[in-house]
This record gives sequence, C-alpha cells and structure tokens, in this order.
Amino acid sequence: SCATRIHHLQHNPEVTMAKIIVLLLAAFVSAAMANTRTCYCNIYMRESPDGQYTDLLHVHVEPYSDFWGVSCRTAVARCPNDCRNAAAAALNNGRVNPLDHTAGTRVCNLLKREVLRDNPVYLDAHFKTSNCGHEDNLGLGEVCCWEINHGSSQPATYVHNLGCNYDRPPSD
Repeated sequence: SCATRIHHLQHNPEVTMAKIIVLLLAAFVSAAMANTRTCYCNIYMRESPDGQYTDLLHVHVEPYSDFWGVSCRTAVARCPNDCRNAAAAALNNGRVNPLDHTAGTRVCNLLKREVLRDNPVYLDAHFKTSNCGHEDNLGLGEVCCWEINHGSSQPATYVHNLGCNYDRPPSD
C-alpha cells in the first residue's frame, strides 16, 4: 500500500528527497490523467434526411479535466453544447442550427460542388463522451450551394444559398 511505501522510505537512509519527490509527482500526474474525460465531436453530412452519414470534418473539444475527477453526469451534460460550439468554430465561427452565411460558405468550400435547393445536404454533429457510454447527434442545418464558373482560366467558386431559399445565385 502507499502508506507502507512511505513508511519504508522514511526509514531507509539511502532514499533521497529527490526520489520521494519523483514518486509523488508520478502519483499526481497519473491521478490527474485518470480524471479526464473527452467529448469527441465530428461533423457529418447526408444527401437525404435518412441517408448514410459521410464524414466531413473532425472538430476539437477541450478535454474535461479536474484533479478530483470529472463525473460522467458532468461530461454528458456539457458535451452536446460544447460540440455545437466547436462545430460552429470549425465552420469559420459561424452559427449552426440554422446555418448562417459564414458557416454555410465554409461548408460549400469544403464540398466544392453545387448543391441545389431541391436536394440539400444535411449536416449533423455526432458527439460521444469517453468512458460514459453516451453518444448522440445534433442537427446543424441544411446546406445549398451554387457553383460559379469564371471561365477556363480561373477555378470555380462556391456560394452559399442561405436557407436554400433562392433559385438563382445573386448577380455579380
């Protein structure tokens, strides 16, 4: 046991103070690492409301860490909102559910294709809390994009159709 080791160290003249400090540091580091939970968050797209998910973007959520431990209840409660915020940050700090123009433009540039309003792409964030047995999806919104060609000498650009509301892209 830990008490036996400390008693042994106190009565062993060969053990230096440095060894005791290293032992204590190792115990604190391992305890701190064991008290961390992670919220995994990924953005997926679907071609139809019931379609298969395709991976679009992995997003980073800061791990939950506390010296005394992070309960599953706390991690599970925080993960959905933290995933939503991380997804918005990954989409150029735009808003999600519904997608604003900033987030939609980022998605259109990732897709690099035209997505018409009669067949939008559906975005979801999937989140999972480590070692808690909890995962779920958050709807982020629908995306429609126009492809604008500028001639053979320039690459196409992609313009977000906000809310999939318009039949034609804005005129130049």
